[in-house]
Amino acid sequence: MSSNAGAAYNVYVGAWTDWSRGKVLGATLTLTRQDSGVLIAFLAFFVALVGTRFWRIICLLLHWSFSKDSPADGVHHQRQAFLRNSPNPESAFWTLAGMAVYWRRNAPQVWARVASLLGLALACLVGFVLAGGYSSRITTLVTSEVLLSGANCGFVGDAGVNISNYGRTIGPMIAQAMIAAESYARQCYDSASIVGSPSCSTSYVRRQLPTAIVDTNASCPFDSKVCKSSTGNLFIDTGFIDSYHDLGRNTPPNQRMQFRRTLHCAPLATHGYRFETYDGSDHQPQITYYYGSLLDANDTASINYTTRYSADNAMLPIEDLTQNFFPDTERDFGIRSHAALFYKQKPYPGLSTFVPIPELAPQNASGTVWIQFLKSDNILFTEQTNDGWYGQDLDPVQVHKLKIMESGNVTMFRQRLPGSPLACQEMDQICFTGVKGVRKCGRLGSLPDTMQDVDAMLDDGDKEWYAWFTITTFETVTQVRDAVELLGTRALRARDSLNGPILGSLPNSQWQLEVQHWHAASAAHLQDTFLRSIIGPTNPELPKLVEVWYPNTTVEREICASQKVVVEGFVSFSILAIICIFLGGGLIILLSFTLDTIMSWCLGRIGRQRTQYSRLEWSTNETLQIQRLAHEATGAGTWSRTTGAIPVTKPGDMLAVLDIADPEHPRLRAPVTGVDHGSEGDDTSETASPGDNDEKNVFRMDGTLQIMEVKGKEEV
Repeated sequence: MSSNAGAAYNVYVGAWTDWSRGKVLGATLTLTRQDSGVLIAFLAFFVALVGTRFWRIICLLLHWSFSKDSPADGVHHQRQAFLRNSPNPESAFWTLAGMAVYWRRNAPQVWARVASLLGLALACLVGFVLAGGYSSRITTLVTSEVLLSGANCGFVGDAGVNISNYGRTIGPMIAQAMIAAESYARQCYDSASIVGSPSCSTSYVRRQLPTAIVDTNASCPFDSKVCKSSTGNLFIDTGFIDSYHDLGRNTPPNQRMQFRRTLHCAPLATHGYRFETYDGSDHQPQITYYYGSLLDANDTASINYTTRYSADNAMLPIEDLTQNFFPDTERDFGIRSHAALFYKQKPYPGLSTFVPIPELAPQNASGTVWIQFLKSDNILFTEQTNDGWYGQDLDPVQVHKLKIMESGNVTMFRQRLPGSPLACQEMDQICFTGVKGVRKCGRLGSLPDTMQDVDAMLDDGDKEWYAWFTITTFETVTQVRDAVELLGTRALRARDSLNGPILGSLPNSQWQLEVQHWHAASAAHLQDTFLRSIIGPTNPELPKLVEVWYPNTTVEREICASQKVVVEGFVSFSILAIICIFLGGGLIILLSFTLDTIMSWCLGRIGRQRTQYSRLEWSTNETLQIQRLAHEATGAGTWSRTTGAIPVTKPGDMLAVLDIADPEHPRLRAPVTGVDHGSEGDDTSETASPGDNDEKNVFRMDGTLQIMEVKGKEEV
């Protein structure tokens, strides 16, 4: 099933639980691709913000650790001021690099004193840049699995449907589902080299259902005398296919089911089971096969053969087969199928067409036995084959004129008698894990037998979910033979190489490849069955013609809203990862704004001189406090809040301005006390700074310099 079909799915957008990782780890948020882009961008921005606040915490701790009340050089004090005011690691890196360069000749061991800070700033910068980039990958799940809403969940029943409506609705639905499954099997199952290619795009949670055992040299599945060979047969065991892990039904661990199928096949011997008879009513000789009696319309074994062919009319003349572009469609394989599904140790009426002979009876009288008769007498093989099914009774024939090749006198091979038999024993097994958390299994046998076993094991809390679960999935599962019964010769892979009546060489294991392909088609059909019941009927006219069952209870609706698929256009996130990012980042941000207060309060209560000094140095190294210290050193302003974040002066206090008499060495000059500073815009206001003990240099705003003698605080 193509992932492009995802647009037709009703995908659930919001929070849900992916039970493969448990209730906590499996908390999942699904968004459209557009909305997910907004979330990813916000996560990246948030992580960057956390990075800057984390750097502030580092600066605080380093500032306190470097703080000392003894005299120190300029590198120490600049480092302290830098740590107090550095906004982020990138600006810190360049400031530290500049300090190392410009102080290298003016202070001892400058590189050693700033190298660790440089490395720390660089590590913090790189770490949070990567964290911002990978934050989406941390929160985004590895797969693109989403949950279907199940808004139209339902399945079609065939009870009471008349033949006309059946032919218009249910019949085509079954055929189209098998056609799609067989096509999917060709693309995604039959060749390992094809799996993963663009042609094998799928919405299933698994491209292929697993197979535990494929034994191509198995023993005879029946009495050894009925098999053509006691070795070289085929045995397939799927192992237990899990409803969650393999089929995507997202239910809690106490609402899980497992399905297992075994398939044991072998070409049958014809000696003693094939007879040439004569039909008196038709006055024609017959080729009759007897592996059990056919059931009549009353399910009575009254027809004393399994299948038969007319010996006279079976084969087209060799001249007809070799005509160029001969339009006769009989130049093809023919295939007939008969089956016996055992339930309660006897063929199940309505689902069986014959009663097999004792040599073909299934083990423990449970399971399904089916036979495929291959008719290839109108096919010309270019080479002899030892395949146990295709190579049955091949005789050489001389073709005098082959118009397709414009040549003649060619030796080819043709089936002498129609009806090469291939038989399989198919067995199923159902297991479930219910409310008690204990896994229980029915027998390995026919599907009705194993489901009857499971029904007897159900606890009261299991019956409702199990009934809806099975009726929408496993009760409608197809058998391996259904691919041939529904598709006919289209299910034969050898037919892909058929050119008119001519078929090239076949491997000796071609029949095994055919059976494995049918098995793959049934596996693909099982995958589709799980999805189809959740999507529900898409034809609005369908409920008017046939019975459609919809969920009525809360449990049934929960199961309907539990199918996972892989589609484009949606992204699933881990809610736990998102919470961890926001919670952890939020704590870092909160701590970055409160840690200095907490440390000041805690260490302030200790009362030690060094901790008191460290606390006050952190406070006074803040940008506005450094500015306050600079102005206050010139005598400018009467300050309050001198240990807070924002110091203030008294109303009307004027602060110092830059003395740019030496542009290479600007400094602050305080205003002269008692001088009229003029009104706003007056360019004659004056400022002053300390000079000698008995004079003060006054710099006028018009650019002139005035020397004034002062005595104490009075001008003279």
